[in-house]
Amino acid sequence: MQQLLQKIFRPFFIWLANRFASDPKKEDVFKSLGKLYTTITNKKRSSGIVLDINLATDNFIIFSDQHKGNKDRADDFISNEHNYITALKYYHQACFNYINLGDCEELWKYTPNQVIPHNQESLKTEANFQADNKYYRTFGNHDLLWKSKLDVQLHLKNIFTMPLPVYEGIVLRTFTANGKKLNIFLTHGHQGDKMSDNNMLSTWLVAHVWSPIQRFLEININTPANDFYLRDKHNKLMYEWSSHKRNMLLITGHTHKPVFASGKYATDKDHQIDTPENTTELKPSYFNTGCCCFNDGDITGIEIAGGCIRLIKWHSENNIPARTVLEEKQLDDIEREL
Repeated sequence: MQQLLQKIFRPFFIWLANRFASDPKKEDVFKSLGKLYTTITNKKRSSGIVLDINLATDNFIIFSDQHKGNKDRADDFISNEHNYITALKYYHQACFNYINLGDCEELWKYTPNQVIPHNQESLKTEANFQADNKYYRTFGNHDLLWKSKLDVQLHLKNIFTMPLPVYEGIVLRTFTANGKKLNIFLTHGHQGDKMSDNNMLSTWLVAHVWSPIQRFLEININTPANDFYLRDKHNKLMYEWSSHKRNMLLITGHTHKPVFASGKYATDKDHQIDTPENTTELKPSYFNTGCCCFNDGDITGIEIAGGCIRLIKWHSENNIPARTVLEEKQLDDIEREL
């Protein structure tokens, strides 16, 4: 019966998803990012938080897109888990703050009750940061369920201390050594997606109706995470929006493609990191964490530490996790180019 229903309904729902979610329009992306940034910085709603930080003393690691699953063959996180947990232990010991930038759990393929029991170690390693008041979480389109405080309480209460705020965006507000103001705006990056970036009713329908339908029909839609055209288009829209802002950097995830200082970085040997194109013409305003679910077990992220911003990779050498700095710049130097 399930196969028959899949055959009948899958084409329609794939069309629906691609029509409304996969290829957001520039005006929608710009409007949504602008509204969220203004709302957070004006502190008008609880959709985000502003953190006043000192670049000399406050350090951050930013990971996104783990897509934790239930350990079956469709789970994209299995081969990355060891590097991820090792990296978190390293940063916790070094007293970093951890910003988990969305799509932390894969709730399009699985239910929370399938994911949470199979990822106790990684989730408890994340919770170590919360115990030190150094843990911040945002939701993405694949874990939109966490936009609901009730769902967070229901599914995560046995691991994290409640309340656990899950924001749509975070702004790090600071000053560089030059005395110039700098805002670092962090959000998952699905803004402009008509299905996942909307009012409370739409959000509830996507989390509680659309996701179960997608799981039942085994729908795998084209998204920026698995479509190269959409991936590049989305990153370019993020850059274009950020390039028109003064004294601001934008950091997102969502596309699974690392970006450093607005340059293009697809891989480094295995992931083919390219030399940035036309870097002299680009404002270094946009960064992307990449993801924690590359199929070779590597994970990438963004560090902000010691007055620098870095694109880093954790990979295995003889089955031993190792950290590599792929790109690095002083934030003072970046601020001068904005």
